[in-house]
Amino acid sequence: MKEEYSIKDIQDVILSIVKDIDSFCRKNDITYYLMGGSALGAMRHKGFIPWDDDLDIFMTVENYEKFLCLFQREGNKDKYFLQRENTSEWPLFMSRVCLKGTTMVSDEFKFNFKQHHTVFVDIMCLYSAPSNDFAHRMQYIAAQMLRINALAICNFPNESVVKRMVLGVSKIAVNSVTRPMLIKYVHGYEGKNTELMGHYFGRARYKKTSFPRKYLGKPRYVPFENTELPVFEQVEEYLETRFGSKWMEMPSQETRDQYPIHGNFVDLKKDYTEYMNKERTKWLYE
Repeated sequence: MKEEYSIKDIQDVILSIVKDIDSFCRKNDITYYLMGGSALGAMRHKGFIPWDDDLDIFMTVENYEKFLCLFQREGNKDKYFLQRENTSEWPLFMSRVCLKGTTMVSDEFKFNFKQHHTVFVDIMCLYSAPSNDFAHRMQYIAAQMLRINALAICNFPNESVVKRMVLGVSKIAVNSVTRPMLIKYVHGYEGKNTELMGHYFGRARYKKTSFPRKYLGKPRYVPFENTELPVFEQVEEYLETRFGSKWMEMPSQETRDQYPIHGNFVDLKKDYTEYMNKERTKWLYE
């Protein structure tokens, strides 16, 4: 990270993005919720987790698809780029609202030269999930196969020989025939009033990816930095499912130091293309 930009500087820019998203969603009757660490930050810190440099939001499938359609058509195209999921430039299964004129490059995706390496807000989809454990695990496995394949397509760097082999095999296993089948299976319970909701494309392990649908409810707007943002109606129950019963307690310094950093190189005033062109040249000649 460039020294002149602190995590607080990045958080301030991200906050400006999510305020615009919130305004757009209110205007168009789109429901969303803070997810994961962002929800934890809202409830424990009344804002960002102090050492976190990103913000993630959840939407149900119907709200997610509505948002992508309307933001693509009516969003501020001079200010933002909508990086949609499952595309040649961004094969992962989440979408991003990217702030133009900024640079934010993570080590994880530094070799994916097609994507928009900007300051962003992740928008992730919640899927209806079956109560049957076998069917539920199969849905999770299908999503993980898609996720691993997407990372492979992005030239995801990994020092582990085993993990590199898994990424390589995924390029063969997930192809033009199997990919649509896997996507169909992940979406296979939509339209059914299942008791569970799941998100399978993040970092969480299987047991922490799903929770009762009743947790969602009506969004609760809670203090977040200098504004208010929505969380689940039963956010406390969700956070206990996701982070355990001691989620309100501050973690150790060791745990904080292991928190993922999304901006290994950041420039809040310059477009990312110049930096990535230099990185591409270095990569080609190394």
